[in-house]
Amino acid sequence: MIKNLRRKFIVISMLSMVVVLSVIMGIVNTMNYRRIMEQADRLTSILAENDGVFEEQFMEPQKPMDLNNQDEKHPPMEMSPETPFSTRFFSVKYNGEGSVEKCDIAKIAAVDKEKATAYADTVLDSGKQVGFQDVYRYRVIDTDDGKLVIFVDCRQSLENFQHFTKISISVAAIGLFAVFILVFFFSKIVFRPVQETYEKQKRFITDASHELKTPLTIIDANTEVIEMEAGSNKWTESTKNQVERLSALTEQLVMLSRFDEEQRVVEKKVFSLSEAVADAAEPFVAMAKTKEKDMIFDIDENVLLNGNEKDIRQLVGILLENAVKYSSDKGSIKLTLHGTGKKILFSVENSVEEIKKGNLDILFERFYRLDSSRNSQTGGSGIGLSIAKAIVQRHKGKISAFSNDGKSLTVLTEFKK
Repeated sequence: MIKNLRRKFIVISMLSMVVVLSVIMGIVNTMNYRRIMEQADRLTSILAENDGVFEEQFMEPQKPMDLNNQDEKHPPMEMSPETPFSTRFFSVKYNGEGSVEKCDIAKIAAVDKEKATAYADTVLDSGKQVGFQDVYRYRVIDTDDGKLVIFVDCRQSLENFQHFTKISISVAAIGLFAVFILVFFFSKIVFRPVQETYEKQKRFITDASHELKTPLTIIDANTEVIEMEAGSNKWTESTKNQVERLSALTEQLVMLSRFDEEQRVVEKKVFSLSEAVADAAEPFVAMAKTKEKDMIFDIDENVLLNGNEKDIRQLVGILLENAVKYSSDKGSIKLTLHGTGKKILFSVENSVEEIKKGNLDILFERFYRLDSSRNSQTGGSGIGLSIAKAIVQRHKGKISAFSNDGKSLTVLTEFKK
């Protein structure tokens, strides 16, 4: 139990770290990519306004910024004097008939006229005004006599972006590994007091259960002596009933403590689950009949399971005993076992007078009772379903409780074949 709790703590901590780092990396890399696009779009916009070239004002060293006379479209502070010389770009101009009128590749060496024209044709066929074609950011401008397609080389910026992304992922992976080591190490320290408390609790339950056996045996023996000398009466019968109830509770506590031992190896073998369920359920038919309750079996044949047959028979007994005890008067109980695909579905459904709809997994909590007054009448301790859950978990299965209509309770168990 503590190991599972610690494992969940580590998983949740690491998942939280992954989510936080992913969000941070996503924001940083998205902003970086948007900055590349905005810078490229600004260059294509400047070139578009000047027929595919930089104006002389951008080719000259810039003067100190005049706060009273700024160009709102192109503030000098955003344009380096070296930008016109370091920017690699080309353009293709089309006339009104759609033929190439001019192909300017003077500012780029990686593209010839044929390739530039092919890029431009592809862009025009796409119908988009702005976007990426390979490593080139393009913009399509409608002119008075045709179209102008401008491309700006973003190869270096994109390579830097990819390099930065790879580095950030590597750093994040190293950071996550370091965090995992720290969380793994410190979780031992954090859970050590919990482990010690849990071990003391289990030891107390086991010791107390064993200590209770002796006085209960003596009380039961004394009651029988009294009945032999003075005869049976309602007081001796009540004492014997309470002794029997306490003895059953003691055995359940010992059993639950035994199931909590995580180091205990479950002896498994392949057996016929169909036969085990049918045999374990048979004694409850008479019990249900005496209480005027109907019991229906729907069991597939030749369903096999690799597990502990004794534990599975006990599971069937617990579920059916609860169903018989807590089903409504003259109600019905249905046991179902189906082998479907890679799963085995085993369920016990019983009618009830009234119950909350939806998930009812809280029933598997120790000592939990939906109706404490009725549980007292039926002798329930609130531990049976906890033991059932422990058995299922030890077989790597799943168990759940729910009500679809508020008039029936279904306990569904799922095993892997």
